[in-house]
Amino acid sequence: MMNTQTAAEKMLETGLFYSALELGREFNEGATRATGWLSNMRTCEKYTVIETELPNRKVKLVSINGRTTALNQLQNQALLFKRPSLLIGSSSHV
Repeated sequence: MMNTQTAAEKMLETGLFYSALELGREFNEGATRATGWLSNMRTCEKYTVIETELPNRKVKLVSINGRTTALNQLQNQALLFKRPSLLIGSSSHV
C-alpha cells in the first residue's frame, strides 16, 4: 500500500527533487494524493527535507529519522549484492 513512508524511501533512494505530479507519476497515483505525502514529509519531524519556493514547489528528502540511506540500499550493502527482485516484490512499491 502506498503511503508517506513508502514515498519517502523512494525519494531518499533517488535523491531527486519531486513535485507532487512527479511523485504521483512515480507510483501511478494522482498528484492530489502525492501532495498529501509531500505535506506530511514537510511537516513531520521524522523527515528532513529541502524545498524550493512556490509556485513550482519541489521537495527533496534528505533523511528519515536521521537515516540518509534508503532501507533497500542498506539491505543490499549488508548482503553485499543486490537482492533478487523476487525477494523485493513489485518494483512499484520499492
